[in-house]
Amino acid sequence: MKSIMIDTSIWIEYFRGKFHDTDLIEQGLQLGFIYITGPILAELLQGVRTVKERTALSRCISAVPFVECEYKDWIKAGKISFGLRKKGVTVPLTDIIIAVAAMKIGAAIYTQDSHFKIIPGADLYSRP
Repeated sequence: MKSIMIDTSIWIEYFRGKFHDTDLIEQGLQLGFIYITGPILAELLQGVRTVKERTALSRCISAVPFVECEYKDWIKAGKISFGLRKKGVTVPLTDIIIAVAAMKIGAAIYTQDSHFKIIPGADLYSRP
């Protein structure tokens, strides 16, 4: 199975029990093909409502393999953002760095956010 970077929008649905494809995430966690990166983790933690939720989220998410972003990844994100802005397109920098982290490990991005489609080099996951 190809590596998959699960975006914040999917994690939110998953943790709320509203996600239809829980088998993919659970199997992916067991087999090690599901990943997360810094901006996703930060977005999830900023959305919790209580200390209890934060503790539960931290415990669950710590089991997900983490992709670190290095200096060269931030440079790549800046270049992608610059290229998009030159075309009159603005994409949140957090989403660009998520895409760069996914590209770094050859992962597809599983998201509900349509603007990932316009990030050059981003591979979007679609259920077979």
